[in-house]
Amino acid sequence: MTSKTNPTPAAVRAWLTANVIDAPWTMVAICEGCAAETIDQRRAVRDAVRYCVGAGFIARTETKIGPVYELTGQGMPRVVLTDAERKERQRERDAGRARSGRRPQQQAVAVPKRSRAARVAMQAANTPAPSAVKVVPPVETIEQFLARGGRVQRLTAHWEQMERAA
Repeated sequence: MTSKTNPTPAAVRAWLTANVIDAPWTMVAICEGCAAETIDQRRAVRDAVRYCVGAGFIARTETKIGPVYELTGQGMPRVVLTDAERKERQRERDAGRARSGRRPQQQAVAVPKRSRAARVAMQAANTPAPSAVKVVPPVETIEQFLARGGRVQRLTAHWEQMERAA
């Protein structure tokens, strides 16, 4: 088990069942027992333990030192298939599809990645052109308004009104 680079849930379950005498375990003890040395290996062990807790294979109990885990005595509810069994089931499904007139399920065709230039060109083609700027007629100045005969009334600010009152 120490030769594996990434512990699987099956390996963690095997270690837990082989070391029932040492129960209850902390997460540190489980990682040490499964020879998980790197952070990725410890994450894989943690995920496997979380999966086993969710499946009811082990029970998690909170204590003062943190969560501890022990076996519940229940087996795993889901059977893990080997690659050969998985392929055989796929062949059976494909044969059933062929008998019913449907085509066997095909692997999805990989879409080639576009180059950066192609993505930029597509983005530029999809960008809308800026709308035409509206022409604003020129605004009349104060001098033009006065020359036309307009009158300007100047309102005093509040501080100017207070100066007059004082």
